[in-house]
Parts: sequence; C-alpha cells; structure tokens
Amino acid sequence: MHRTFVAAALLLAACGVDPSEDDRPRTLHYITSAVLKPTCGNAQCHSSFRQIKNRAYDTVRRACESMVEQGDVIPGDPDGSFLDQVLVRAIDRMPYDQPMADVDRALLRDWIMIGAPGLPVDAEDCP
Repeated sequence: MHRTFVAAALLLAACGVDPSEDDRPRTLHYITSAVLKPTCGNAQCHSSFRQIKNRAYDTVRRACESMVEQGDVIPGDPDGSFLDQVLVRAIDRMPYDQPMADVDRALLRDWIMIGAPGLPVDAEDCP
C-alpha cells in the first residue's frame, strides 16, 4: 500500500508543468483561444450569447473588450487582477464546475505579469 501511494505521488508530481518550461505563447490571442474560451467562454457562461456579468471569452475581440471594459486585467499585476482572483477565491470560484488547470492558470498569470501583451488600453483598439 505504501509503495502504491509513493508511486502515485511521484506520478502526480511528474505531471506538473513548471511555468518556466511552458513554451506556449503568452499572447492575448493564444490565452483566449487555448485557455479562456474552453474554460470560461462556453455557451452557458461567458459566451457572446450569454455574457454573464457582461463578460464574454469565446472570441479574442470579446475577451479583450471584457478585460478592458471591466478592468479585469491589470497588466503587470496578476494578484491585483480580478480575472485571476476569481479563479482561486473560496466563494463563487470560477469556473463553477471545476478549477482551471494549474498549468493554464500559471500561463494566464505569467501573461499578466509580463504586461498582458496584445491587450490595449482602450477597448476600441481590441483586435
């Protein structure tokens, strides 16, 4: 039993991805299409159709507009960014059904930390 537990623990540790080794792009387009759209932008929640709390993450343009208009991302400050805070808060954590994958949250935080490349100051400049 002890060996099984140790083996399982080692396997889980090996599955973790160090954010510094994650070579996925840190761009608005990639973050939206690979992380936010499948996790948050589904038809029931933050899609262009539903727009719960006036936020949509199913297209790059709508994600950009939501982040800028709602002030959800503070470039350079992931801890102060609402978009990151909702992923870990104890009450009403998003997404409701299951937490965002740690590796995706780390990528999102890293993107915010390096200044949120591709995120304009004005929503009119969203791609």
